[in-house]
Amino acid sequence: MLGKLFKHEWIAISKLLVVIHGFILIFAILSRIFFEVSGGVDMAISGEVNDIVEIIAALIIFAIVLFICCAAMFTSVYIAYRFYKNVFTDQGYLTNTLPVTPTQIIVSKGLTALLWTVIDLAVLAVALLIMFANGEFMSVLLPALGRVLYYMGGLPAFCWILLVMILLAPFLMIIHMYFCVAVGSLIPNHKILGAIGVYIASYIIIQIISTIVLVITGLGFTAGSMDTTGMTSAEASYYVGSILTPMFLVSVICEIIAILVFFFVTKYIMTKKLNLE
Repeated sequence: MLGKLFKHEWIAISKLLVVIHGFILIFAILSRIFFEVSGGVDMAISGEVNDIVEIIAALIIFAIVLFICCAAMFTSVYIAYRFYKNVFTDQGYLTNTLPVTPTQIIVSKGLTALLWTVIDLAVLAVALLIMFANGEFMSVLLPALGRVLYYMGGLPAFCWILLVMILLAPFLMIIHMYFCVAVGSLIPNHKILGAIGVYIASYIIIQIISTIVLVITGLGFTAGSMDTTGMTSAEASYYVGSILTPMFLVSVICEIIAILVFFFVTKYIMTKKLNLE
């Protein structure tokens, strides 16, 4: 049943997001064609061509940056809205009568949201490459990526922990939005405003708790006083690692705790406190 839920959610959420991200790629391709016809990106914005071409180039760059920011924001908002619409509005009467558990609903929607978060980042990165990458840039980027992969095995511990933090971030973002929607649904007649208020309040609380944890452990003061003056590169690397490793490890633990808290609170509300008024 989880697979059917995921398939249905994927089809439903992709209808609009495919169009939006497809538009961005098409706009990037057409923009690149314009830049190539006008002599390249550098030439178009260097002032060495006529003023009209320069103005158009500036507007195109502004537009693609605006589109990318709006697409990223819209994807996140749409993910939260889909969860609200399917679970806590009139559609919830159908969703919550299906032979599935709240956990299956959260997981199916969360996996779809996670995949679209990854696709969103990938499409936006590709759009930027289409518009601005040239032979010189790619000749530097590809070998650099190769070296990163080659040396990954020798990365210090804090780099790996940082990577875990980055990988956990999308999970935390998605379940945090679901948590806010679920708690906000408890406020009659103002569910969306309630979700926004819960998001702001919970974000502030998370920042306060993170700061308190760093202060209590002393890691915040230690990181703030880092000084590698006079050290060799090996000594500096060891010193920085000895400070950042426990700090990042505490951050990872806090992320995991937050994910679990948000998940179980959301599940509890869907199970015991469901409000479809």
